[in-house]
Amino acid sequence: MRRSVKTVVRRAASEALPSGLILLLLTILIAAPVFGQAAPVPSRTSSDISLNPELAMTGVTHKAPYLMFTGDNAEMKVLWQLTSTATCTIEWGLDTLYSLGNVQTSEYGSDHQHTYTITNLTPATKYYYRVSVDTNKFVESFRAAPPSDVDDAKFIVYGDTRSYPADHDQVAGAIVSSYVADSSFQSLIVSVGDLVNNGDLESDWDTQFFATGYPHIQEMLANMPYQTVMGNHEKSGVLFSKYFPYPFVGGRYWSFDYGPTHFVIVDQYTSYGPGSPQLAWIENDLFSTATRWKFMIMHEPGWSAGGHPNNVSVQTYLQPLCEEYGVAVLFAGHNHYYARAEVNGVQHVTTGGGGAPLTLPDTTYPNIVTATMALHYCKVEIDSDSLHVTALTPAGQVIDEFTIVIGNPIGTEPIPEVAWFGLLENHPNPFNPVTCLEFSLDESAPVSMRIYDISGKLVRTLVEGTMSFGRHSVLWNGDDGYGTPVASGIYVCRLEAQSKTAMRKIVLLR
Repeated sequence: MRRSVKTVVRRAASEALPSGLILLLLTILIAAPVFGQAAPVPSRTSSDISLNPELAMTGVTHKAPYLMFTGDNAEMKVLWQLTSTATCTIEWGLDTLYSLGNVQTSEYGSDHQHTYTITNLTPATKYYYRVSVDTNKFVESFRAAPPSDVDDAKFIVYGDTRSYPADHDQVAGAIVSSYVADSSFQSLIVSVGDLVNNGDLESDWDTQFFATGYPHIQEMLANMPYQTVMGNHEKSGVLFSKYFPYPFVGGRYWSFDYGPTHFVIVDQYTSYGPGSPQLAWIENDLFSTATRWKFMIMHEPGWSAGGHPNNVSVQTYLQPLCEEYGVAVLFAGHNHYYARAEVNGVQHVTTGGGGAPLTLPDTTYPNIVTATMALHYCKVEIDSDSLHVTALTPAGQVIDEFTIVIGNPIGTEPIPEVAWFGLLENHPNPFNPVTCLEFSLDESAPVSMRIYDISGKLVRTLVEGTMSFGRHSVLWNGDDGYGTPVASGIYVCRLEAQSKTAMRKIVLLR
């Protein structure tokens, strides 16, 4: 069911910042606490959240225990890896007596990996577990996913943790502090990918994401299930799938519910263009879910603030689905800063400040509401028809905060599409090599869309024929229709339908 989503609060540390030197100076001032302070060290006064360092020090473990959510709120998957063949024991219970069960595990595969899925959990209940190898033990805990009929949920979103594990450890320390201070945040972590610098190298997984010398990262992974998409730095995805064996539908895409939320995990390195199995699955998945809040998770953003260019496929193929099926927020990374864009009611959040080398955002990019260069993570809080997102640095500085409310709650009729004629601003603009031109028709009619240079000479006809009422889009790759690239400069797009005309200036930069 289609629902309108309305943003009712917007506050940002960097909102309305000018470009150029003033932007740089203000960004440095904002980011200064991030680089000048260590992450707060969580206070642990009891043994229910405790990373035992003995296993790491003995050299028996290769990767300490970490959690994955299977999508079933009565299950939690625990994974770990040893340096050699050994039999392990995993125990679990409602306290550290571990009275609910214990199982001996044997390695699987060819690299001393172990896993066990704890089942028959009571939703929203806290559990304790212990992994033992000989006399070495990990003592950890997790909270089972909430029931499907609840109205509230909390979770964490961040990403791009590659390259600098010390910076990632700062962010992880702040995440741990969040659930130590508020136990309801011991819930779920959603990552937008680029976990390591070169995902085809085992050494990068060992020294970056799973490095034993960074206790906050290990504690976070051991106490909160980690749900991540694959980024471009995961390369072929072979090792990504080895360490994160989610129940993929195809490629590395899948979806899951978490209380009142539905997450669509997009694999941007498997085709999701027209006619592809993934795009058909995404639309059917969004159509089929009855959850109140929908999120789309991917690595490369459709609208962001520079660095890597905006992803045209996201703009062209996924944005219309987000609008049609009421996706509230599309979370992505790829660019190493925080940014938020708003496009036709959909919030596009770039959260790439998890440890990768930071870059300076450009707030002049289309649809950008705010952007800040800083290490950060996002706290998401849902209370019935209201969703609140807070982006924070490890030192606790709020760099953005916004609230979304459902304007048309479940159970009411969908809001009809408004009939209008017009040509939207192309995106990206300026562009190179491809831009997307979107337009709307208030009736079915013969339509033409043509590109002219500033002297009025026809460059290319993009559309010629009868089209139906509603929203449409077309791509222009900057050539004249005969495969010859046109020169950099200003061009005019002219849309005509019946007696109506709309025009837009577009800029090509080679």
